Amino acid sequence: MAEKKIKRIVISKTATTSVKETEEVEQHSEELQKVGRSKRVCLFCQSKTNPSYTDIAILRRFTTDRTKIVPRAKSNLCSRHQRVVTKQIKYARHLSLLPFTPKV
Repeated sequence: MAEKKIKRIVISKTATTSVKETEEVEQHSEELQKVGRSKRVCLFCQSKTNPSYTDIAILRRFTTDRTKIVPRAKSNLCSRHQRVVTKQIKYARHLSLLPFTPKV
């Protein structure tokens, strides 16, 4: 695995820091902010649609192979759409469009 090198810059509490040191610290903090993770976007917010119980292919994306509903942290959905997806999956199960248990 590639290891990232982290530079630690210690700023002393004395007021004798030079202009160069403060500029280096500002540039370093800006670089760290740019390297951050990209923002995850909800699938339904991005396409401006709502999940439906009839879209079985889409609903299967949010269930595991054991037919458990995938949590929000893994599904990359916003909280509103995660709640809607959960209700739609349960409704599709009730109508026998999706299985309650996996096939063995």
